[in-house]
Order: sequence, then C-alpha cells, then structure tokens
Amino acid sequence: MPDHQTPGVFVEEIPVGPRSIASIATAIPAFIGLTAVRPEGPARFHRVGSLLDFERAFGGAVAGGYLHASMVLFFVNGGGAAFVYALGNSATQKPPTVRSYTAALHALKKERGPSLILFPDAVGLGAKRLAKVQQAALDHCASERNRFCILDVPAADALLGPERGSAQTAIEAFRSRLSGEGLAFGAVHGPWLLPVTRVGVEPVAMPASGAVAGVFARVDGQRGVWKAPANENLNGVVGLSEHISDADQETLNVDPVGGRSINAIRTFPGKGILIWGARTLAGNDNEWRYISVRRLFIMVEESIRQAMAFVVFEPNNAQTWGTVELMVNAYLLVLFKQGALAGNTPKNAFFVRVGLGSTMTARDIQEGLLHIEFGLAPLRPAEFITARITLHVEPA
Repeated sequence: MPDHQTPGVFVEEIPVGPRSIASIATAIPAFIGLTAVRPEGPARFHRVGSLLDFERAFGGAVAGGYLHASMVLFFVNGGGAAFVYALGNSATQKPPTVRSYTAALHALKKERGPSLILFPDAVGLGAKRLAKVQQAALDHCASERNRFCILDVPAADALLGPERGSAQTAIEAFRSRLSGEGLAFGAVHGPWLLPVTRVGVEPVAMPASGAVAGVFARVDGQRGVWKAPANENLNGVVGLSEHISDADQETLNVDPVGGRSINAIRTFPGKGILIWGARTLAGNDNEWRYISVRRLFIMVEESIRQAMAFVVFEPNNAQTWGTVELMVNAYLLVLFKQGALAGNTPKNAFFVRVGLGSTMTARDIQEGLLHIEFGLAPLRPAEFITARITLHVEPA
C-alpha cells in the first residue's frame, strides 16, 4: 500500500506493456578531412548542426581541400547533424597520410552517433593510397556493423578517363584495390561534381560524397532508410566532370567478375543532375546488393542491440525471453506499418524467435547466453523497369 502521509491526490504511472525500441539515426555522417582551423585539444570528432556551426569551429575553405565545399553540399541537399574530424590545414602542416586517416577511423570507434563515413580530401593521396584508406573504412564498417561508407572515385576523370579508350582500364584498376566483407558496407558514386559558384567564378570539380550524404539524409527523412537514395536531384550542382551515357553505365553498374558496382551520377534533360544508381560494392551479392537493404539492416540490428542493454544480468528465463520477443515484434510491426518491409501481412514480412528449444539449448543458458533470431523481408528497388506493349488491331 502506498506510504502517503498527507491527504491529497497522488498519480502513479503503471507500465502496461514491454519497453519500446526506437530506431537509431541513420544519416549522421562522420566527415574526415582538411580544415582551415583545428580545434584545440586532442584530435577528436566534433558535432555540428549547420554550416555556420562548422565554420565557427573549423573556418572556411582550404586551398587544395574539399571538406568545406563537401559540407556546403551536404547541408544544401538536406543534411542535418554531422561529426567532423580535422586533419589540419595542409598549408601549415604536413599533408595528411594514410596513417592520418586510419587514426581518425580508430578515433571513430569511440563515437556512437555517426552512421555514415566519408573523407573527400583523401582523393589528394592518389589512387593507390586512396584505396588503402577506403579499404580501411570498409573494414571498419564490417567490424562495427553500424556504419556505411560513401566513397569517391579517385579523380575527376576516373570513370571514363581523358580518352574513352582508357575507361575500362581505369575502372578495373579502381575496383581491383577493394575487397573483403566490407564491400557490402560501402558504395561508390561518381563522377565528380561542378558546384555552384559566385558569378564570374569558374566551378572547380570536387568529389561527390558530401552531396550524396545530404541526399541520404533527405531521403531517410522524407521516405525512410528503406527507400533507395537514387533518382534524386543534386542541389547546388551545375555540372559534372564527365557525362555518362547508357552504354557507359552498363560497365559501371554491373561488374560481372567482382560485383564492385559504381553508382553513376548523370544529367538528364528536363530533370537535372540525378543519382542514377543504388548499389553497394557487393553488386553480385543477392542479399546485400542494394544500399537501402544494407542500411535498413544496419538500422534494425543496431536499434535492437542498443535497446537490449537492459537485459544484461536479468534472469535468463521464460519471462525475460517473452519480454524480449514482445519488444522486437512490436518494433518490426511498426516498420511493417511504415512500409519498410515486403509482404502483405506481418507474418510474411518478419519473424522473431527466442527461447529454450528454439534459439537456445540448456547448455547455452548455463553459459549465460541469450540468443534472439529475427528475419526481415526487405524491400528492393525496382532497378530495371520493362514495359511490354502490344498493339491490338481491331478486326476488319
């Protein structure tokens, strides 16, 4: 009975259901690159919420650097919060090295907020050293399993080359340097972009990752992480370093040998400049071929993992298992109702299993193990649309 000493009205809130699971933020990028100002103290990631925040902390543009311009395009295309790691100003310090970027990736392990990784200034390392940084980032994402990389092609003419005859060689060289499980955790977009500039100032080509990150944020906010971030306009861009045709994109979109797809950015009359590809670098993997599928699973897995922290040291019994199953079921049902999953009914869209004889043995319980199994039917983008038209002729 409540221990009240004074007459009056007292309100008690009594929970009637299990704890809820909230989805993590899916489009908070971690930018790594050159800045005009490096904040005092140990090198670390700083959170910013706008371009003004960034410039107050890190200054403006740096000669030979792309980070500031990438931040501009990120915010112009719908980006919000971001984390920034300053490698320093190349005019006053030694130029960044592969080790500089890997040190930043190591520091990123301590941050729980970022869900995307990009480093537009790494293109200044040259193609081979850039590939080492990209491989380190992909390996980082495969290890952490809660992040996705947006990668850049190494140069403005890296896709088609200065001469069209060199295109295949350039593409094969780029693809050959990336491998491993992390391919499913990254995507490449190109060619480089020509950003909007002041009147009378010629635009200088720059990597596309900042603008692409902004589109990811915009699509996630408007439609959801399960919508492919493609067939989307790029704001703040007046042109491309290379113009890609349908024939050119066949080679980029499909890599029959290694599956390392490259997502083309193209100009279409009357539509503007669009992202025209939605594949990860694991383009031959039926499960992880599409960016939206991989990022949906990243969101679901990390959201459930964070929500399950309260279960640690709870009794490993039927009551706990029932609570966990209800939580995960409720969360996946919300996603189903939001249109994130395929299937006409929840039963066809997902399943959740937990318990003795289902996901655990008596030995597992003795060892303190609690296994949860769930499966999702993700939506896949309609990448190839075929219209079959039949001409019906009225009989005479």
